[in-house]
Amino acid sequence: MYPTLYHFFWSTFGLEISFLRYFNTFGLLVAIAFLVGKFVFSLEIKRKTKLGLLPHQKNTPSPQDHVSVIMLIAIIFGFLGAKLFAWLENPIPLAEFFIDPFSGLTIYGGLILAFFTAFFYLKWYKMPVLHFMDAIAPALMLAYGIGRLGCHLSGDGDWGIVNKTTSPSWIPNWLWSYNYPNNVLGEGVLIPNCTYNDYCYQLLTPVYPTPLYETIASILLFIILWKLRTKLKIAGQLFFIYLIFNGIERFFIEKIRINEVYNILGQKITQAELISLAFILIGMVGFFLLKNRKL
Repeated sequence: MYPTLYHFFWSTFGLEISFLRYFNTFGLLVAIAFLVGKFVFSLEIKRKTKLGLLPHQKNTPSPQDHVSVIMLIAIIFGFLGAKLFAWLENPIPLAEFFIDPFSGLTIYGGLILAFFTAFFYLKWYKMPVLHFMDAIAPALMLAYGIGRLGCHLSGDGDWGIVNKTTSPSWIPNWLWSYNYPNNVLGEGVLIPNCTYNDYCYQLLTPVYPTPLYETIASILLFIILWKLRTKLKIAGQLFFIYLIFNGIERFFIEKIRINEVYNILGQKITQAELISLAFILIGMVGFFLLKNRKL
């Protein structure tokens, strides 16, 4: 694992660059996720603008201008939503919760709050919201996968349950079960002869590397969405397909992932499972409601 860029360069190239300790791997991957997401989002907005699907009146922001504002909204309100939902999932004292502002983030909380804020922003400017939703759907899927790669490389605790089973012959051991050496949380047991002078712990028992599974799934689903974007002619349907894909992916990964569990009517379920089920339902209803919509 590479808690910071310092550890990456030290482990990979044998270079000790002290100031790189201040650049954590997870933060870097999240930044890359935003940049890549904005790039993909911009490409779709440009395509839709050329097709005449996104009007631009004089003395008003252009469709590309809206991209920059929406990404800023995603950063600010995504962070606030991620913190809020994390606290709802695990309501510890607020003073303790805000000691480290970048820990305890729930991706669904960020996605939901950022979506509604951007939705009202576009409504304010009387923009075709459904076309913007379609344009950002592939970008969201790809950005999520990149962000999850950051979780994996830093070992931030978003791993799966213990997996003691032998890996199938066609799956590498590190992809089947992993003990997250040098994880950023410092969880587990001390690593013998640790090459780092910090972050010298690894899990005692290997677990499913669920962030890596989500990265792979997100890239594959991004490819599908990217191919569908020019085939679906009804505005909004691509976004609702994204919700279905996102919900299905997260619902099943929760079965082998460590998370806080609620007891609802005698059934144990996580916050992410509840939200993913809602995404699937909303996606299915939205898709079919738009089926007869005029092009």
